Amino acid sequence: LLQEEIAARLMEQSNRTLFLLTVITVLALPINIVAGFFGMNVGGIPLAGNPHGFLILVLVVLAFTVVAGWLALRRPRR
Repeated sequence: LLQEEIAARLMEQSNRTLFLLTVITVLALPINIVAGFFGMNVGGIPLAGNPHGFLILVLVVLAFTVVAGWLALRRPRR
């Protein structure tokens, strides 16, 4: 019985750790996508002609990150 309790606690800790790593990965996804766009060696970078293009892109990435974080960390309704 004691071994089962220890195994259950270790499994619960592993599940929490895996959940945290998944949330961090999801929150880092938007900036990685944008970095991929800028890392391509082709013409036509998005919003290159707009003087506020970089700020617009940063705000869009920030908005996606906030929405992803809210969806990942919200508490389910009971």
